[in-house]
Amino acid sequence: MGCEVKWIPLGDLATFESGGTPSKKTQIYWNGNIPWISAKTLVGDAVSTSDLCITTEGLKAGSRLARKGSLLLLTRGSGLFKRIPLVIAARDVAYNQDIKCLVSKQAGISNRYLFFALRSLEPDITAMLETTGIGAGKLSTDRLKALRVPVLDSESRSKVEEFFEVIFQKIAINAKLNGYLAERDQS
Repeated sequence: MGCEVKWIPLGDLATFESGGTPSKKTQIYWNGNIPWISAKTLVGDAVSTSDLCITTEGLKAGSRLARKGSLLLLTRGSGLFKRIPLVIAARDVAYNQDIKCLVSKQAGISNRYLFFALRSLEPDITAMLETTGIGAGKLSTDRLKALRVPVLDSESRSKVEEFFEVIFQKIAINAKLNGYLAERDQS
């Protein structure tokens, strides 16, 4: 028994939005309570905190809000030469201009499914990597939108999401345990 697979361009499946950076010269934009995500905070599978936070004024003055459950993908930076940072926003967060926020625009296709599908396509995404004039890595939005993503039938998508959700929960538990053990070892 197999499942039906359609290969659909990512641009047909998800919206793409760019972030921004409010002026760092304007103090009222910074030290607020909205985590501001940059390349260095795109670690792991989910993001909810950052060492930099902006205010509501800062959000209005140049950044953009990614809603909880959105995908954040680094599209410019030297970190792309090591890996393709892709995370799920675990809460509403702001993000800078080097990051694209992706949100499913297809009924029945969740952001979580897109996350797992894009993770499976990391070698294909890495193959799209270009170099900017200053030597940073760059992923072209047009090329990302053209990336063909495997879309399984509804029942199979649900099974894939359930399977990978269990694996990612286990990874999160192991990371917490490792952190706890490292703290115990240091004391």
